[in-house]
Parts: sequence; structure tokens; C-alpha cells
Amino acid sequence: MSFLDRFKPQPRWKHTDAAVRAVAIAEMPDDAEHRELIAELATSDEDVKVRRAALLRLSDVAVLASRARAESDPELRRGIADRLVGVAIAPADTDAAAALALSGLEDPRQFATIAKSSPHDTVRAAALGRVHDAKALSSVARHALDGQTALDAVARLSDSQELLAVALKTDHKDAGIAALERSLSDASLDDAAMRDTLETAVAKARNKSVSKRARALLSAMQDAEAARRMALEQWQHQVASIVARVEAIAARPSLGAGRELAEAEAEWRDVAANGTFELDPGTAARFGALGDAARTGIAAAERAEAEQRAAAEHAAALLAVRVSLCERLERVSSERALAELESARAEWEGLPEPSPDLADRQIHARFLEASRAAAARHDNHQDRVRINERLEALSMEADRLSAEEHHTDDAWAAVCGEWGALQSRTDTLDPVAAERFAAADARVRVRAEERRAAAERALRQQVQRIEQLVERALIRTAAEDLSLREADRLARELRTALDAPSLPGREHQPLMERLKAAQAAMAPRVHELRELDEWKRFANAAVQEELIARAEALRTKYGFDTPEGVKADDLEKVARDLHEIQERWKQAAEAPRAQAQALWHRYRQAADPIQAKAREFFAQRVEERKINLERKIALIERAEALSISSDWIKTADELKKLQSEWQAIGPVPRQDTRATWKRFREACDAFFTRRNADLALRKETWAANQARKEALCARAEELASSTEWDRASAEIRRLQAEWKNVGPVRRTKSEALWQRFRLACDTFFDRYKRRDEIELEARQADREALVNELESLVAGGRSDESELHAPEVMGDIAPPAPSPFDNAALLERVRSLRSRWNQSSPAVRQGADPLSPRFMNALERLIAAYPEAFRGSELDTDANRRKMEKLCERVEGFLKEAVAPPSSSQALAMMLREALASNTIGGRAGEETKWRAMADDVRSAQAAWTRLGPAPGEAGRQLNERFHRACSRFFEQFRRHAPQNAAPQPQRGRPVGVR
Repeated sequence: MSFLDRFKPQPRWKHTDAAVRAVAIAEMPDDAEHRELIAELATSDEDVKVRRAALLRLSDVAVLASRARAESDPELRRGIADRLVGVAIAPADTDAAAALALSGLEDPRQFATIAKSSPHDTVRAAALGRVHDAKALSSVARHALDGQTALDAVARLSDSQELLAVALKTDHKDAGIAALERSLSDASLDDAAMRDTLETAVAKARNKSVSKRARALLSAMQDAEAARRMALEQWQHQVASIVARVEAIAARPSLGAGRELAEAEAEWRDVAANGTFELDPGTAARFGALGDAARTGIAAAERAEAEQRAAAEHAAALLAVRVSLCERLERVSSERALAELESARAEWEGLPEPSPDLADRQIHARFLEASRAAAARHDNHQDRVRINERLEALSMEADRLSAEEHHTDDAWAAVCGEWGALQSRTDTLDPVAAERFAAADARVRVRAEERRAAAERALRQQVQRIEQLVERALIRTAAEDLSLREADRLARELRTALDAPSLPGREHQPLMERLKAAQAAMAPRVHELRELDEWKRFANAAVQEELIARAEALRTKYGFDTPEGVKADDLEKVARDLHEIQERWKQAAEAPRAQAQALWHRYRQAADPIQAKAREFFAQRVEERKINLERKIALIERAEALSISSDWIKTADELKKLQSEWQAIGPVPRQDTRATWKRFREACDAFFTRRNADLALRKETWAANQARKEALCARAEELASSTEWDRASAEIRRLQAEWKNVGPVRRTKSEALWQRFRLACDTFFDRYKRRDEIELEARQADREALVNELESLVAGGRSDESELHAPEVMGDIAPPAPSPFDNAALLERVRSLRSRWNQSSPAVRQGADPLSPRFMNALERLIAAYPEAFRGSELDTDANRRKMEKLCERVEGFLKEAVAPPSSSQALAMMLREALASNTIGGRAGEETKWRAMADDVRSAQAAWTRLGPAPGEAGRQLNERFHRACSRFFEQFRRHAPQNAAPQPQRGRPVGVR
């Protein structure tokens, strides 16, 4: 510090006197620079009074919270905490300030107060989470303004007495019922205690739902007790019934009583296992004795019955054995009759002598009759066996004779006669022998029939051949195209038929005559054809000479005899010319027999060299065409492999390349040309057919996807201008997810659709980022519309003062009369506008709202223009001024009562009372109660002030300043006399009409 700086005046907030610093802080202007200075003094100043004065000027919750944690003075820290509690429980648009206030508190009682009274859910939940004392939780559960908070507090309580207190005193239905049910869940409570608790809740619960729930639980307990008594009576009756049943069984035991006794004992075990009721020892002992007695009697009855049953079973067994022996003899077959008869007689003799009873006599007679019948069956069986053996031998003999091609009919007739005589004497013939004889007989019959049919068929075929030969010979004799070779063959066949053995029957002579007639007709025709053949051979000799000359000319023309040989390009033409010569040679192949061999030799000498070269050429071409075939087959296999591909673009290009290669490859063997081309074309057609079908399907899919995407675009464009931000943003995101799931569209449409959809989404999200500004603009537009509507009412009515004093009105011409309004309609319209204005909120974030002065100015002008329309309503200015004056006088009266002049006797008396009260128990509390009552009255006056209508003009402004000044002075005094509770913050927003 320089020497001159020492003489500069220092600011008062740096004064050494703490009182001066405190006064300087109170006089600091309320701007940003001084607010930072005040915050710094509230933190750094050493004097408590200075820090208290600085904290009173601060309203930043974050600073207050930090000071509440760091302040060393207990009283000041308690005052800051009270202010933070007031912030936490005060109504606000957001919970940010309340949450900051909560972070500066530590006292569980303050947390309980916030949990009971805060209007913010998150703040209430956070405050309740920091309350752990049972009493505090019980207080929150009883007095919380929010039902869910009370219910959460109940969920954290475990003391049954506190839970019962909550159930009796809370006003919240859910919390009271939950507390009642949790208080009853204490394991230490017996039925009597639970009944007392429920009766107390029924009689004393403040909430009717809790009382009703307690009454229902009490009724349920009573019903359960009645059900238990009824169950006990039923159980006792069941025990007595079981004992009576066992006693009856013991008195009269019988064979079937064992099952009844077991059932009774099983029921007894079920009854005894019932954990609800306990058996009497005497009853249990009696039941055991009766059960033993019943079991003893049942055992004796069962022994007697067993002895009788054993005797009966022995007699029945003997009878069954005798009956069995009779049935064996009656059922025995003839083959085993003798052995079975001897065995049965031995067993019968081993049995005891039959009794003289009728049943034994009858069974004895039955045994004798069965023995006689078995012996007769044995004799009959022996006869049948001998007959069957002979029939077996006859069947084998018949089989042997049928197998011989030529057997004597006498032998076969003897076998058949003996077979017929013996077959009727037996009914046990072996089926194999019978089948063998039947098969032999069938073979003999078939063979005889076949021989007869073959003879007849051969005769018919021979006659038919001769007739056909005669008919063909007659037809061909008259034919113009009959050749010499065919005529010679027909003549030989006719001669052979005439020389054949004679036919049996009457058909021989007519056929012979017809053969001779045909032969006579054919002879001259054969002679004629032989002459014609000689002439034809003579003509063919000249043709063959010509063809030989042409072949020799080909050898000379194409240089077959030169060293260079024939050119490769001429071979195909030479082969074609030679082929033509060969075809003509085949037509003139028959030459005169004397010249035929020489001509053929000359022809071979001329044609063989050409033929050899042509064969070599065509063999080479065959090899080339085989190679071409292999190449084309390779192309076919590649095309067939590609025909199942789904890579349409790449595969189509590959197939087009294969088609070009196919065209470049030469011809293949003629027999394979059509087959290879067909396979290659089918492979290509299969792929392109599939591609066309897929393209058609994709076009349909593209069209469907395009329709879906256009619908999504249309929906996104609808939502782009929406102001329902959460719903619209969720819907837009859902549309974006759905867009990703929609398949592709046509390439020419894809980008345009995407740009359209993206533009709609970007438009919405750009507006979503500016949603606060848009909402502010909308609210501001709504408020401006209200102002314009109110100003239109003023403009449509009476002119204002400036218009009345305009130069053109001050002349001789008077202004036009204003058009009057209907008073009732005007009042209702203004009320509606004012109500809508009060329900709206300013859209200006910083600074004053420019629309509020306009609205107030228009309202005041309208009231001044039409005072009769608002007379007697809440907008009556005279009535509002009178009410304002009364409220001002009321608050000022509290202020006078609270603060009397120091020199007055009343002030001295008050000071004396305070001094005496400070030395007595409860004196300070009574003083605070009085101040709190006056504070409540002042707050009600403030609330009434906010409900008043406007009071325009200078008088209304003065009354407004007077009222607020009086309230401020009162609450300054209130904070001095009741420092533990922070004074309520004055309301920042006031309805229209409050100046």
C-alpha cells in the first residue's frame, strides 16, 4: 500500500467495527457484484453478527447449504438450517433448490420435517431415507402430507407400538392399513393381544378405512375361532365314532371284520396325527385294548374257517382229479388212446376208494364209458393207418406215371381205381399225399389236352400258311413292282408246298388245286422278269462306266496322285462328290454277269484312295467334334452348377460369358448336337427363369416396402410439427427402428425416400432441441393473444385521453360517440381473460416480462372506460382500494402491537413481562406462540391481498408499497423473536391486478 492509499476512504464493509460492517452489508445494493461480495463475507468474516447479516441478504441455496455445513456458530448454523428447511418445504416449479437445501442439513428432525411437508417427491424420498429413529419415522408416518411418503415410513418401522400409533393417528388410508397389518405381524403377540389391538383400532382409528380393516381382521379372527371350535367338535365326534366301530368289531368278530378293523385303525392314525388337537390318554388306551380284542376274535374265526375250507378243498381236489382223468380219456386222440388208457387206469387205481355218494358213483360210471370209447378209437386208428399208408404209395406211383412222357393208360387207370376205392374209407388222409395225387392227375389231363391242341394248331397253321402263300403269289403276280428276286422266291415256295406231305381231311385237294393255279400264273411272269433284268444289267454297265470315269476325274482334279496330295480344304467337297457317285452306283449296281467283276474292280481302284483320305479327314473331324463335345459338356456342367445360384448379377454375367464361349466352340457330333444344346439351354433358362421370378417377387417386395416406408415418411412428417415431445420422440424412435427393419426398395426410389424420412426426423429433433424455446414462444404467443384481445376491447370502446385532446378533436367537430358494450358480457369476458392470464406463466427467462405492463395498462384503461360494468365485482377499483387500506391497517396494527415505542409504559411493561417470562418455565414458548399466531395472520393477509383485483393509478401503487413495506417490517421483527423458524419467503409471482 502506498502512502497516498492510506488516506483513501476504506469501504464500510472493511471497517474494524463488526456493527459497522453489518450495517454496510444491509445497505449494499442487490446486484451481481455485491452478491458475490456478500457471499464472501458470509464465509470469511470472523464476527458472527456480520456473517448473520450477510446470510440474511443471501438467497442462493447452494451457498446457504455450504455455510450450514461449515458454520462454527451453533445458533447461526441452526438459523441457516431453518432457512434451508423452509426452502425444502416451499412450493417451487422444480426440486433443484430443495435438493440443494437437503444437502446442507444434518439434523434427523429437520429431515423428518422435510419428509412430512416437502412438495417434491424426490426430496421427500431423500429426506426420509436419512431418517432412522423410530419416533421420527412414526411422526413422518402420522403427519406426512403425502400418502406415499407415509407408506414408505411405515415400511421402515418395526416397533409394534409405534406402528399401532401410526395406524390410530394417520389420515392416510394405505399407510394406516399397512401399519396396522405390520403391527399384527409381531411374533410375540398372542391371540388376546392381537384382538385387543384390533378392538383398539376399531374404536380409536382416525381413518375410517383403518377402522374398517381392523373390523374385518377382527371378524376374521372370530370366524377362525368359531371354525376351530367346530373342527374340535367334529374331531371329537370322529374319535368317538372310530372307538364305537372297533368296540362293535371286538364284540362280534367275523371273517370280513379284518378289513373294517384296518380301515378303523388307519382312520385312527390319521386322527391321532392331527397336529391341531391332542388325544386323551384314556381314550387311546381304550382304543388299543379294543383293537387287540378284535384282532384275537378275528384270528379265531379265521382259523375255524380255514379248517372247514381245507376239508372241502381236499374233497374237491379228489373229485377234480377223477374228473380230469375222465376228461383226458374223453379228449385223447386215437393215436395216443392205448397209452393214455393204461396211464389213466393206473392213476385211477392209485386214488382212494370212491365214497357211496351219488357224485362218486356217477364219475366212476363216466370213467368206465370213457375207457371203452378210448379202446374203440385205438382200433379204428390202426385201420386208418394201414389205408393211409397204401394211399401214400398210390400217390407216389401216380406222381411217377404223370412224370413220364409216354405211359400206358392201363397202368394209370388201375392206380386211379384203387385210389378211389380207398379214399372213401379214411378221413385222416395226409394232405400232402392227396395234393400229390391231385397234381399228378392234373398233369396227366393237361398233357393229353396239350397233345390234342398241338395237333390241331399245327394243322391250322399249315393250312393258313398255304392259303397265305397262294394269296400272296396271286397278288404279287399281278403287281407292277414285282422284282425278279421276289418272283423266284415265290415260285420256290409254291414248288415246296406242292412237294410237302399231304394234309389230313377234306382240305387237301382244294389246297393242291389252288397251289397249282398259283404256280401256273407265276411261271410266265418269272420268264418276263428275267428278260427285263438282262436288259437292265446291260444299261447299268454304261452307267458304271460313267461313274468310274467321274471317280478317276476326281483323283486327277484334286491331285490325289501328286506328291503334294489333296488339300485339306477340298476334302469335304471331294467326300461329298464321292458320296454322290456311291449313291448312284448303288442304284446301278447290277451289271452283266460277264462284266460285273471287272467294272467293280476299276471302280474300287478309282474310289479307294479318295475313300481313304475322306475317312482320315472325317475321323479327324470326329475327334475335333469329340473335343468340342467335351468342352461344351464342361460348359453345360458349369451352367447347371450356376443355374441354382442366387447371386443374380454375377451369375448372369457368368452365364452370358458361357454363351459367348458356346458360340465360339465348333460343332459337335450330329447325334449329340440337339441333346447338348438342349441341356445348355435348359440350364440357362432355369437360372434366368428363377431370376425373373425372383425379380418379380423382389418388385412386389420393393413395392410393399416402398408403401411401408412411404407410410413411415407420412407419419414422421405428421409428427415433425408435434409439440407432444415425449410421445412424439418415442414414436419417432419407434419409426426409425421400424425403418431399419423394413427391407430394401427400388434403387431409384431408395435415396429419395430416405432423404424424405430423414428430413422429417431431423425437423422434429431440431424442434425437440428447441422445445423449451418453442414452448416459451407458444406461451408468449398465447399471452400476447390475451393482451391483444384485451387491447382490442379497449380500442373498440372509448378513446383514451390523448385521443380526446388530439388537434382534430379540439375543433368545432365533436368526436364520434363510442359504441357501448353490454356490461354483463364485458365483465364475463374480462374475467375470462384475467383468469386465463393468471393461469399462464411468463415466457421471459431474464428480465421483466414486457407483456405484463401492457396487460395491466389495457385492463386499467378498460376499467376506467367502463366503471359501471365492473361495479360490485372483484374488478371494482373503489372496493379494491378500500380492501387494500383495511389489509394495510391490519398488518400495521400487528406491527404496532409487536413494536411499541421504547419510552412508553406499554413497552416497559412488555420488557418486564419478557424478563419475568424468561425466568419461568414455558415463558419463552408462549411468546413464540404469540408471534407465530401473528405471522399466520399476516400470511393470511398476504393471501387475501393476492386475491384482490387491480387498483389503478398512483393511489393503488402507494397502497401496494405500503402493504409490502409493512409486511417486510413485521417479518424482520418476527425473525428476531422466533429465530428457530425461518420466515417464509415472500411470494414472487402475483396475479394480475396486484400492484
